[in-house]
Amino acid sequence: MAHADVDDLAALVIEPADVPDPVRRHVDGCSRCSATVEALTTTRGALGSDPLVAPPADLRARVMAEALSRPTATATPAETGTGETPPSAPVPLASRRRGVPVWLASAAAVLALVAGLGVGRMSVGEPEAAPVEPEPTGSVLAATSLTALDSDAPRGAVEAVNDADDVVTVSVRATELGDEPGFHEVWLINVDGERMVALGILARSDNGTFEVPRRLIEEGYRIVDISVEPDDGDPTHSGVSLARGELV
Repeated sequence: MAHADVDDLAALVIEPADVPDPVRRHVDGCSRCSATVEALTTTRGALGSDPLVAPPADLRARVMAEALSRPTATATPAETGTGETPPSAPVPLASRRRGVPVWLASAAAVLALVAGLGVGRMSVGEPEAAPVEPEPTGSVLAATSLTALDSDAPRGAVEAVNDADDVVTVSVRATELGDEPGFHEVWLINVDGERMVALGILARSDNGTFEVPRRLIEEGYRIVDISVEPDDGDPTHSGVSLARGELV
């Protein structure tokens, strides 16, 4: 089915008396073309009586080139309708009118193209993408049990809880870490086994909470490690781990 020329659609907005009757009849029965005219009418009304400024001479060509460069969906053949409105006949192309501003005709072209893309997508029945819901604050993102490295003896538990935008609170509740001299420090080790970051020192009760960027968890820093560190001023891992578990 042929659709009305973009200049004819623009002319319906600013000089409707000059539009041929076949074009009017087509627009009356074509939801795509009538929607374009309605959008152009809204745009024209928003401009009010302000004087029109001539756009660059190549504006329409650039707009159309950009729009036409986008891939379109392949529509399946439409089924024969059962309504009373007969299929629209091809509409003759009217001559270009000097009274139609180039910007308005360009807008009509883009709106018509966008409408066509929308029709194509609906014809092939593409499912709409489900909106991505952010995980609610306070929900558990991941958790793990802590065990000794040389046995399956339990050493506590860890939870990673969504706190705020892009922030996760890692709560550590450790037990039976022993009384070896030094302090207990919590680390996140990447699953690649090559990188780690220090979260902080546990309190005397061996409990602690630490805020970390969510991206660290997403980038693979999921192995929670508790080490015993001597008070020697060296910020690196001592190499002595008391407990470990992987957040899942």
